Amino acid sequence: MTESEIAQRRYALAVSGGVCEVCGKPLKDGQAQGAHRIGNTKANRAKYGDLVIDHPYNIGYTCSLRCNGVLDISQDTAKVLRLCGRIYQRELLKYGGYKGHAWLLGL
Repeated sequence: MTESEIAQRRYALAVSGGVCEVCGKPLKDGQAQGAHRIGNTKANRAKYGDLVIDHPYNIGYTCSLRCNGVLDISQDTAKVLRLCGRIYQRELLKYGGYKGHAWLLGL
């Protein structure tokens, strides 16, 4: 596991508060699963790019394979686009490029 992956998992676990993001059960040691909201597939990487797929906002923690599947939003285009928008806004903030919604219009 790379340093970046370790950092992503730490962030996601901290955000989850130590509970499953789907059912709310406490996560036990060794039980937690890092789940991609937009699936980590070759097709999704080609469509959305590594920035989106590897972003901490795209990772959640779940307690089981069932809850992992529930967290997947890959088939809901509106949810995927909202998440991509959050990720791009966050990245723009890092570089000082986000000034309200004017960037959507190219202003």
